[in-house]
Amino acid sequence: MTAHAMTREVAIERVDRDVRKRDVDRVVVEAPLQLRARDTPVATIMRTPGHDLELVRGLLHAESVVADAIAQADEDAVEIDADPSAFAARGLLASAACGVCGRVAIADLERRAREVAADTKLAGARLADLPGKLRAWQAAFAETGGLHAAALATAATGEIVCSREDVGRHNAVDKLVGWALAEQLDAAAHVLLLSGRAGYELVQKAVMLGVPVVASVSAPSSLAIELAERFGVALAGFVRDGRYNIYSHGWRIE
Repeated sequence: MTAHAMTREVAIERVDRDVRKRDVDRVVVEAPLQLRARDTPVATIMRTPGHDLELVRGLLHAESVVADAIAQADEDAVEIDADPSAFAARGLLASAACGVCGRVAIADLERRAREVAADTKLAGARLADLPGKLRAWQAAFAETGGLHAAALATAATGEIVCSREDVGRHNAVDKLVGWALAEQLDAAAHVLLLSGRAGYELVQKAVMLGVPVVASVSAPSSLAIELAERFGVALAGFVRDGRYNIYSHGWRIE
């Protein structure tokens, strides 16, 4: 799906001090995606249409739900070949505002995830350059200013290999994880870059994928820092204008 297809033109009134005029603007499309497990509705996610199978694949991976197959049932529904009971305890009903929020504690994650043991390191100069590189991938954001983005970049070169945009920041990461799983990407050699704040849920998704470094242009939460520290992930925040703060495992950033 092109960036233009992720947006919609709307009629507006534009006010500039004493001047008021009719105009048009482009806004982000937000629409519900129903998840059905063997024809049983199990979740509804508000998302920006596009890369729906990647979104669902990444979401299931983060929540440790095993599916034999997933398929696009129609433009607003995905069919999952899994027992509906697998979703009962995961609380997947979500909106784009909260994504799949932190309903699992660190103790629960410890039963499902492994510490990121790779010895991957990243040059500080490459880390500082990532937000500028990400902007070049944010075509829909450039049109609307209303989308979150997530990207994977190589730790060795700092080059972005894939980026996804969505009205929900959790959705953007799930789409990216879904792509990485399909591509069988070596996550241990990559960095996850977030266009917004680094919350617990996003670091959780990085841990589940096995990414050793998470960088955000905004602030991390306290629980995100605890999670990154516990699972061996370097967490950097406020990465902008050549500056950044390191909150955990600073040895990974040289």
